[in-house]
Amino acid sequence: MSEVPERCEVAVIGSGFSGLGVAINLKRCGIEDFVILERAESVGGTWRDNVYPGCAVDVPSVLYSYSFFPGDWSRLFATQPELRAYTESVVDAFDLRRHVRRESEVVGAEFDESEHRWRVRSADGRVISARAVVMGYFSLHVPFVPDVPGRELFRGVQMHSGSWHSGFQPEGKRIAVVGSGASAVQIVPALARAGAQVVSFQRSPAWVLPRGDRAIPGPVRTVLREFPPARLALRGMVFSLLELVHLAEFHPRLLPVFEQVCLRALRRQVPDPRIREKLRPDYRFGCKRPMVSDEYYAAFARDDVDLVTEKIVDLTPSGVRTADGVVHEVDAIVWATGYHVQDSIPRFPDFRTAAFSLRESYERNGFAAYRGIAFAGLPNLFCVTGPNTALPHTSQFQAIEPTTRLIARTIAHMRERAVTRYTPTDAAQHRFVAHCRRVLADRVWTIGGCTSYFVTPTGTNTLTWPGSTRSVRRDRRHIRPEDWDRRPATAESSTA
Repeated sequence: MSEVPERCEVAVIGSGFSGLGVAINLKRCGIEDFVILERAESVGGTWRDNVYPGCAVDVPSVLYSYSFFPGDWSRLFATQPELRAYTESVVDAFDLRRHVRRESEVVGAEFDESEHRWRVRSADGRVISARAVVMGYFSLHVPFVPDVPGRELFRGVQMHSGSWHSGFQPEGKRIAVVGSGASAVQIVPALARAGAQVVSFQRSPAWVLPRGDRAIPGPVRTVLREFPPARLALRGMVFSLLELVHLAEFHPRLLPVFEQVCLRALRRQVPDPRIREKLRPDYRFGCKRPMVSDEYYAAFARDDVDLVTEKIVDLTPSGVRTADGVVHEVDAIVWATGYHVQDSIPRFPDFRTAAFSLRESYERNGFAAYRGIAFAGLPNLFCVTGPNTALPHTSQFQAIEPTTRLIARTIAHMRERAVTRYTPTDAAQHRFVAHCRRVLADRVWTIGGCTSYFVTPTGTNTLTWPGSTRSVRRDRRHIRPEDWDRRPATAESSTA
């Protein structure tokens, strides 16, 4: 450990949209003494790491940006290169690059009770002493690969969708894609277009809405760029349309409307009734996150795409064996199997005080936090997309933007009042968690007949926000100092 750690007021971990949003709002609050700790060689988060074929956003681009810094998108649904370029433009526009510490992977942190500061350790042995720490990452961060017997025996290429091999050439290869979630829905048709023979292994089918993607004409882009009222009107229209999905999630009588839209697309794009039946979900729309694609269903009408619904038993040196005894020989396996979510905290760097730690919080309380932004027992530690903050029906920017603003205002509130140790109370965290459990207990994620990353094995929804997008905005307007245990600076802790 470094003897003289670098000191700052705030350490932000991660340079994706959550971390960058925190940094922007810290500046707006007059706080310039912060660092952004990024484990990789460049900024970007999700849109740096995910480079698989067909990678694109699955909500309309116009809503997938900070409202105060709109993107100039070429398509209704922006692709990965544009999204990464947008990230870089944010860093430059708000003068954040000088705050970024690249190749600084955080491995843990300890809270010094004498100074009321975090000592944040990186993998290379460096230590940063920070008054507050903000986790700009959370769910959908640690790739999940199922523990299939024989994985070490397979002689071909294996890769998770979130760590695509940059030199991999799919043309002429027979490729297994395991999974049917958001990445698989994009990867399967993209690989087929690239000349691969695709074998799609599906455990559970997805509800897939038509996407209607297309290029945005130059004159329209000019109007959206130069005439803000037009852009705001379009954002408002898209926002309202997506809120209809939320309405159905909370009022199941509306779900058949969306189910029929998906089934009509399925009937139109897949002529074989046997394949259609395999692609038809047996759970309610919205129970898992709905997919959007103009190509996924249609891919299964191609001769070079096969659908396998038998359970995978193990891997052999040459392929994938299923429960019916068939070995599906392939050259490569793509694990489009998502991320650790409910069990993500034990895989994160641990943050601990002398008496408590983030992992112990998980063991004691499960996947839970105060308003999804902080943890009782862990002072001056914040997270942007924590438990019960997900908005499955819309752009996560709709939660990121007000949450990063609230976190920055809370840190500024601490500074203005000379408070050096700020922790949500157990009672306040319990009230929020109990409210989430009560509201979400009988919603589609819990009663819709599926298993998903939103819900624990015991049936508790620990991921979804318990209300509409507008309710997130209302909640994030207020710091609520009465919910926090706060201690003023002492002679030992007042040094910045």
